[in-house]
Amino acid sequence: LARPAIIGYSFDNNIKPTLDAVQNYLNLSTDELRKMILRQPSIIGYSFDNNTKPTLDAVQNYLKLSTDELRKMIFSSPQLIGCSFDDNTKPKLDAVQNYLELSDDELRKIVLRLPAIIDLRFDSNIKPTLEILQDRLEISDAELKEMVVTMPSIIGYSNIVPKLDWLQTTFDLNQLQLVKLVKKETMLMGVNLD
Repeated sequence: LARPAIIGYSFDNNIKPTLDAVQNYLNLSTDELRKMILRQPSIIGYSFDNNTKPTLDAVQNYLKLSTDELRKMIFSSPQLIGCSFDDNTKPKLDAVQNYLELSDDELRKIVLRLPAIIDLRFDSNIKPTLEILQDRLEISDAELKEMVVTMPSIIGYSNIVPKLDWLQTTFDLNQLQLVKLVKKETMLMGVNLD
């Protein structure tokens, strides 16, 4: 068990009230709640009023999310509930926004399309990936920004250089053709080379 203390919790006094509060707050079906808890069981051990609700409220307010957008985002990436907004989430989002010179709306769109960005470390995951992508494609800051806004999942890709090399070699592309292809068909970066 990842959180053995949960075994000692009272179902009626701790677990059920937490599950009910999360389900009601996010307007989740019973099946959605079950799936979310199976993916992130530690939610059971959080205090809704002291941890979960403040985190959800902060994320919703910061990104100006509707209740439905928040529900979809948290259902997709329930680990976000366990992140400290002030110590983890906000600094990471600020770093991404500043690095790419994103508007608030662009940042919001990226997070909605890639909620897992909040789980990535800026200095050891996000920034190096963006630097490698920009260096390998020899693109401007504005072009990098456009690529990320168009397809945020590119931030989470690994092995970017081998993928770009493969695309360039396989399709016999010069550098300019490669850049045009990746901009037009960014989803090609998701190709599995295994």
